[in-house]
Amino acid sequence: MLTGAIILPFLGAMLHPLLGWCIQRASGSGVRLGVIVGFANLLTALIFFIYLRPSLDLNLVGKDWWAVGNGVIFFLGQWFSIQSVKSGDIAVHSSALGIKVVIVGFFSMLVGLEAASLGLIGGVILAVIAVYLAAGGSAEGWKVHRKTVGLTLIACLFFGTNDFLTGWQAQEVGATRWLCLMIGTSGLISLGFVFLRRRSLGFFTKTPRVGLVVIGAGLALGLQALLVNLAFSEFRQPTLSNVVYSTRGVLAVLFLLLIGRKADVRFRRKQAAGAVLMVIALAVVLW
Repeated sequence: MLTGAIILPFLGAMLHPLLGWCIQRASGSGVRLGVIVGFANLLTALIFFIYLRPSLDLNLVGKDWWAVGNGVIFFLGQWFSIQSVKSGDIAVHSSALGIKVVIVGFFSMLVGLEAASLGLIGGVILAVIAVYLAAGGSAEGWKVHRKTVGLTLIACLFFGTNDFLTGWQAQEVGATRWLCLMIGTSGLISLGFVFLRRRSLGFFTKTPRVGLVVIGAGLALGLQALLVNLAFSEFRQPTLSNVVYSTRGVLAVLFLLLIGRKADVRFRRKQAAGAVLMVIALAVVLW
């Protein structure tokens, strides 16, 4: 049965390749990473607040502080994820990002949020093979993309923890309050980054096209984050939602083909096989 736990993360997965393309275009035009992360997270916060329209009581009590801490975790995940996309292959990053479901599944099973699964170990093994294939399926390919994979795995640690905490605790605080405190915290950190790099913002007036790409990255990130976090907080099936979200690897391969990104045909085939295997691996985690 199709529910928001499936539909929302799939829509988010469709936005992921576009987000990666915008980040690469912006960084390739000389925009600093801190500016990209800062603007992306500020627009993300704006989108969340416009959609959720919270009436926030800023008197933080109890598990409100968990949401604030989760906002810091979310920001760190964004930082390492964007750093990975900056100079790497979008399809490699998108496929490797699927590893985070293992973290979500492990913690969810520990606290009883989701049923224990004997498929976790099998899913991990398949996921490792999937990442290897996505990176080219050879020692040379792994060497070329090891930085992208490494940074993505660090991002997975933060994102996986973020997804788990949202699925586990958001209902106790209230989904709207949790998400707004979380994204608001990330937005405040980002505001500091943008302020510190304010002298680098001249591209908005000198090269408006670059500015539009930066804004595009922020809008794609904001909508994607909103869709996925609504799925986690409202439907409370973070492992299932992450399996669906892992289709972003397949969509990234298709996106690169559509925009005519040059690459060896055998490499793209291995990437596609790795992306499909990642979806299978994460489905096995649910078994």
